[in-house]
Amino acid sequence: MDQSSTADRVDRAAHARVPVDILGISRRLQKDPRWPEIIEPLRTKMMKERRQKGLSKAEAQSETYSELDRHYPPLEAPAEAPEARSAATDPGVSGLGELPEDWPELAANASLQVEISWVTANRLRVRDGTGVDLSRALSPAPSYSALSWLETSILFPSKFADISVKATASQDDEKEHIRREKMAIEEIRGLLAEMLEE
Repeated sequence: MDQSSTADRVDRAAHARVPVDILGISRRLQKDPRWPEIIEPLRTKMMKERRQKGLSKAEAQSETYSELDRHYPPLEAPAEAPEARSAATDPGVSGLGELPEDWPELAANASLQVEISWVTANRLRVRDGTGVDLSRALSPAPSYSALSWLETSILFPSKFADISVKATASQDDEKEHIRREKMAIEEIRGLLAEMLEE
């Protein structure tokens, strides 16, 4: 028997007993520049293979992220000055926590379409250099979640664009569904009117 493959299986078995921080590994890998082109497709393939072998979703995730963690360790960052390091650890947008006094108490969440619509309408108005000035918004935010989407739209515009397209598409689907229902109701009314005439 090949000793290297036996050692590899023993290593994997020992590694599998240690709880895997799937969320932590996932967050770290998604920040890796290799994520979209290399790591994410590999993750999808590995998950699919493990599920086909009969592993539960949790087992497949644990094995997959454990392997990805071993094969893609954190990239070494170049040495930075302490001030630059503290700015890098908090990539937030300044001004998001400074709500105007005339705004009502915000809800935790609103519907995704409402939140995305508010961000889309106000994003350019509230931008203020490196932060935001919420007092320049057309209306108060519908929720705290909308402020998070505003932050996402500034820090990760492509991700926000994807979410915005999905939210708009589902809104269009709802409108189309309502339009079809109205047409069906009109057809039924027409049939009922014909039956009454007879």
